[in-house]
Amino acid sequence: MSKIKKVTRILHFSDTHVDLQIRHMAWKRWFSKRAIGAINLLRGRSKYFDDTEKKIAALIQFKEAQKIDLVIHTGDYTALGLESELKLAKELVSPLMNPPQRYVTVPGNHDIYVHEGNSHYRFSEQFCSVLQNDLPEYCRGGHWPLIRLVGDDIAVIAVNSSKPNPIPWHSNGMIPQEQLDALEEVLQDPRVKERYIFIMTHYAPRLANGKPDTKLHGLINADDFLKRCKAVKSGAILCGHIHKTYHLDLEGLACDLYCAGSATMDRHEGFWVYEVKEKQLQASPVFWDGKEGCYSYHK
Repeated sequence: MSKIKKVTRILHFSDTHVDLQIRHMAWKRWFSKRAIGAINLLRGRSKYFDDTEKKIAALIQFKEAQKIDLVIHTGDYTALGLESELKLAKELVSPLMNPPQRYVTVPGNHDIYVHEGNSHYRFSEQFCSVLQNDLPEYCRGGHWPLIRLVGDDIAVIAVNSSKPNPIPWHSNGMIPQEQLDALEEVLQDPRVKERYIFIMTHYAPRLANGKPDTKLHGLINADDFLKRCKAVKSGAILCGHIHKTYHLDLEGLACDLYCAGSATMDRHEGFWVYEVKEKQLQASPVFWDGKEGCYSYHK
């Protein structure tokens, strides 16, 4: 008797942007790019994330009700990359990180906002419990690429495209060359290549209209990244950074692009739920129902 294949349900959200009140920032932190970010928050950007804690709590309820098997977050937990913000963000999403091997994440550019002291390592310190790598031999710097093998049929490959941007008007990202080379190698690994493959990173390699993002805001080496993804036989590319939930058919690739948008930004709230069975993907967008105060499949 043939074994019945189980449907794996995956929740993909992003850009939750937890921020603390500006008055709690130490004065020394203002003498950096954070000054510009803090001014933007004071000018009104933060109001779009006033209900972040409430919405994350609702997302946790949604996850439990939908019997999700795996949770993916594609970065930007915070607004200014403060250690206190990262701690609060981890506390808020911690129910989604149980068990830790069923949660996969990467940092966003806001999580390593500036290049100061140990800022590049704060994310890893807070989220170390979910940065387990099933194939650590492919690591080419820190935890990346991070590979998670899910059951017998799915692989998740996380590459880190976020970097500090000391110049205030720059918010672009880049996947280091050594990570791209490792990605190319792991896609040929017999333990991976026949599975349904999710490749996740923070930056969107293409916008909803199919065009590249701007040089100051987008993924600098998006073309090289997509070239490596051509080796995927069956899979999807997952990202965040753009606060819009969208799906894009990538011409010439066997994997479509899914941007989760922001799960918590006022009037833009959204994320994806994927169902994978026998290497087939069904993707359903989820949106915030303001009247009911919950997430729903219908906008």
